[in-house]
Amino acid sequence: MKNLIKQRLADAVSMDIPEIVEREFRLPNIPNKTHAVIGMRRTGKTYFLFQKIKQYLSEEIDQSRLVYFNFEDERLAEMTSKELHWITDEYYVLYPENMSRKVYFFFDEIQMVKGWEVFTRRLMDNENVQIFISGSSAKLLSREIASSMRGRSIETIIYPYSYREFLKIQGIDYPSSPARANKQQRNHLANRFLKYLLEGGFPEAQGLENRDRHLLLQGYVNMVLFRDIIDRFNISNTMVLKKLIRHLISNAGTHFTVNKFFNYLKSQGMKVAKTTLYEYLDHIQDAFLLFPVHIYTDSERKRMLNPIKPYIIDTGLTSAFSTKQEPDSGKLLENNVFVELKRRQAEISYMRTSSGYEVDFIARYPDGRVQAIQVSADVSNPQTLERECRSLREICSLLPEAELILVNLSEESEIKVINKRYIVVLPAWKWMLSGF
Repeated sequence: MKNLIKQRLADAVSMDIPEIVEREFRLPNIPNKTHAVIGMRRTGKTYFLFQKIKQYLSEEIDQSRLVYFNFEDERLAEMTSKELHWITDEYYVLYPENMSRKVYFFFDEIQMVKGWEVFTRRLMDNENVQIFISGSSAKLLSREIASSMRGRSIETIIYPYSYREFLKIQGIDYPSSPARANKQQRNHLANRFLKYLLEGGFPEAQGLENRDRHLLLQGYVNMVLFRDIIDRFNISNTMVLKKLIRHLISNAGTHFTVNKFFNYLKSQGMKVAKTTLYEYLDHIQDAFLLFPVHIYTDSERKRMLNPIKPYIIDTGLTSAFSTKQEPDSGKLLENNVFVELKRRQAEISYMRTSSGYEVDFIARYPDGRVQAIQVSADVSNPQTLERECRSLREICSLLPEAELILVNLSEESEIKVINKRYIVVLPAWKWMLSGF
């Protein structure tokens, strides 16, 4: 094991960093914290670590101080937490000149080793190091990191490619300000957005034919299902879990209650406890496959009694599992807007007005801004436009500070509501690129 570790260390500090698509994520600038890069499988967490290594190299930090160590190696399968210290011990034997200098350790899939948290905390406490960890397993979940690292870590969630990144990997230029786009550029960007909406943003899925992409993305979900949920939590009722996941993927953005799904299963002759369904929902969420949105309210009781609206991490998954001839572009767009709001670190809820109308998203940003966002694929019909705007008008008095936005696929305008307040109608490609 020691010889293997020595060889891996020697390889690590002389490795050729692969070509990467620079991601837009930013690591918080908080000292004395371990950076935990987390998210669903295959979203690009390892390559984000490589991006950070490249950044340090550009700052003229010697590569011998940048140690990438991947634990996803069958030869390390028997490694225990008691042996983890060999990594640092052998590193300083190989590079004694760095004992007084800060060393940057990038531990990929470290959760493979049980008890890794104690080693990481000790290393942070006793050595001049900066530590980055990443992994795909459910053992690197937010709540587990919070409890095991005891406040010594800060998380960054990696999502599939944004629309900006999607354009970047295709070599498509766009103006720094979307307002400067000419007619030809606007048409091209709108067309590319429709492609993004259907294909999604998983890095490996880019450029594949439909059937190959669908096969790949279905495999991702199965990998999450078996490795991160069934194996991890010893799930025995796999049929119910599979039905639940397929239902959520196929009905993203639609009101969901455990009670209604329980009754559906019962009508199909399938037995399961409601508490079990709640547990399954938590597991799916923990694996970053699903995100629930609750109703906007100050009452916790009302929040729990009302349906959630579940959204999935990437619209490519919806296309991969869909049995419909034509995609539901409205639901795909709504899900896409939701994931972009998550990238922008918004706190998200949905709202129901006193007249029973619904606003798709109330988004609160870290800087204090609030947006009320309605999503509809096609608002070219005046009646449709009026229907989508009425709920935004109704909440003006409830959320006087909120920006009112209607995201759609093609139309752009401003609709006066009251005094100096307007509903800004934006095509989705422009909303995605503007950060509006």
